[in-house]
Amino acid sequence: MTIQKVPQQLLYLVYGGKEVYRHEAKFSILTALDQSKSAEPLVIRVMTDRPEDYHGWPVQVVPLSEQTLVEWQGDQGYYHRRKACAFAAGLVLADKTLFVDTDTLFEADPQRLFDRIAPGQYLIDEDEFLWSEVRTRPEFVKLDRYLQASGQSVADDQRLFNSGVCGLTAGDGPLMQASIALIDEWSAHIKDLHTLEQIALSFALRGQSVGESKSCIYHYFSDKDFFHAMQALFFQRHGEAFRPELLRLQREVPRRKPLPSLFQRSRIKFYLRRQNKDMQKVGRDLLYGSCGPISPYVEACRHVWWDQGLRQIQRRGMSQQAPIRALARGEWPAGLPRPRNRDVEKRLRSYLQQHLQPHGATPGSN
Repeated sequence: MTIQKVPQQLLYLVYGGKEVYRHEAKFSILTALDQSKSAEPLVIRVMTDRPEDYHGWPVQVVPLSEQTLVEWQGDQGYYHRRKACAFAAGLVLADKTLFVDTDTLFEADPQRLFDRIAPGQYLIDEDEFLWSEVRTRPEFVKLDRYLQASGQSVADDQRLFNSGVCGLTAGDGPLMQASIALIDEWSAHIKDLHTLEQIALSFALRGQSVGESKSCIYHYFSDKDFFHAMQALFFQRHGEAFRPELLRLQREVPRRKPLPSLFQRSRIKFYLRRQNKDMQKVGRDLLYGSCGPISPYVEACRHVWWDQGLRQIQRRGMSQQAPIRALARGEWPAGLPRPRNRDVEKRLRSYLQQHLQPHGATPGSN
């Protein structure tokens, strides 16, 4: 099928067979369609190596071969170079392109964003940092040293953008090629900084008029596990085959990670105040997962909170602390506030007893 150039397009990049990324993309598409108020159909295109995953969906597929994905990763094998290459390749397909990561939710009409894209007028997800704020961070030190050693002066007021959303026009090919060139230069020397594509685009956009899109799109990159759990439940309940009813049904899924009420959060904080800082963090995660209303999507997220607590126990070497040893035995430790829902408490104790030993706690140890 020939892909025709259109006035504007919403563009996604999805590759590989992981279910969570397919769910992310499909759910994001549903939110975009549901929010669209334009008389003209929203043109949505999905660049993917698995066109069959989107059969029957109101999208146009731009097929990607395995060779293309390998080439897009570049000589240095920088994984996220593919994203910049997808930007560059997609620009020729529309006068205006709104590229969005799959872990996004539309909370307003996409047309509001398209109306703000024009030659010399760009959109990004969020203006996150100034270079002066990050250059001394451990993950940025090598890049900063490389830039200084190679005589590349970076102004302290250089803005760094999150490119989870990016609005460009058909004439921005040179800008994207400049961004890709920076990725190639830096990735030959910097191996442990995994946002090079965002930094490179930020540098390429220096001096341009750049607006944020976060008032229209929620980018949940820091809460992925919660949304993966909720989206898995949604598609389990309703299936992945597209039908118009899904636009209404997707509204049942919370738009933020489920949290206990303010009263419950305050109560948890109060009762944990005498615990050491490590136990406060672990207790918070375990108890946040044990509170909240009884609803399917809250239930789906309980284990995400509990898993966070387990990872904290492992990361902080807490397996021999008395409260953790009690939990490993299936007991509720003294000094920790109990969940008010006894059924949830029982499930939490069973969950922890089952999982603590693999995380380093030894049930019954002295």
